[in-house]
Amino acid sequence: MTAVLLLISSVTAQAASEKTVSFSQCKGQDTDGIAAMVKQDYTQNRINQWADDQKTLGQIDPVAWVNTHDVTGKNDKWKVPLTVRGSNTDLHYVVTVDCAAGSATYRAQ
Repeated sequence: MTAVLLLISSVTAQAASEKTVSFSQCKGQDTDGIAAMVKQDYTQNRINQWADDQKTLGQIDPVAWVNTHDVTGKNDKWKVPLTVRGSNTDLHYVVTVDCAAGSATYRAQ
């Protein structure tokens, strides 16, 4: 019984730390372009919709950045490490962008 509860807790925590969203058309973007798009998506769309992030960060207008040297990808599929700084703490995500599918998955780190 304990093993089942641990498994359920693990699956629930994983689901809470991963969010898949619609993402703007990004085919043909380079590293700088995809980094800018991810920052813009978070600061203009996600922070307004994700109350848990607002609460954790302590503000609704955090600073977001991406080190473009850490962005990886090819064939319009990207992995973008995103850091978001608020007045309380920082949040870290790895954002997996699939340009062909028009989606992005934010995975909390």
